[in-house]
Amino acid sequence: MTDDDTALAGIGPFFALDSLDEGTDWRPLGALRDGRAFDERVAYTADFLGRLAGVEIEPRVAASTMSLGLFARLLAPHLGAAALGIRLPALDWDLTWWRPSESGPWPLAATGAPVPPDLGKALVQNIFPLAEVIEERYSLSSQVLHGNAASAVFGAVRMIARARPELTESALGIGRSLLDGPLHGAGAVVNPAEVDFLRTSCCLYYRVPGGGYCGDCVLRE
Repeated sequence: MTDDDTALAGIGPFFALDSLDEGTDWRPLGALRDGRAFDERVAYTADFLGRLAGVEIEPRVAASTMSLGLFARLLAPHLGAAALGIRLPALDWDLTWWRPSESGPWPLAATGAPVPPDLGKALVQNIFPLAEVIEERYSLSSQVLHGNAASAVFGAVRMIARARPELTESALGIGRSLLDGPLHGAGAVVNPAEVDFLRTSCCLYYRVPGGGYCGDCVLRE
């Protein structure tokens, strides 16, 4: 593990990258684009939430919840690298790998050449195409899914602020730049001192009995 890998992992598990020799069943990120892997993960999420709530969970609610975890896992390492000022393998469809897990952040490995992190590029070239697949298969609006991406970004900003307070301003600036760019209209920072972000959509988690509203939900008031 390099010093850069250690620095990223030190922020939290959503930022750490695994090695391909750690575990089995690794799949390329591009395998998600055909939708079948999403069906598997959405079914798992629906079953998991259903067992907790004691009711059947709507597939679109499970799909939204699943996307929050996926987007956070893909974006957090790049936000962390940008805040730290280090390089990281790009989100290449064929050189970024994930594997199923029962809980916690999706295991993620990246084998491409290290490059300066570019969150805007990652959103446009990777996150938004995955969102389109989810939108088509589960009747979720792009507004909800772009809001989920924004939630993932600012969730990562808050993790950075807790773990590395000296990087808060840098991470928050990156998040704000995304709201002025590819995530325009997805939300706003309403209290910079507390890294308080409010989105303009809802991830639908409130439809899980006992789920309530997320801290950044437009419905939270």
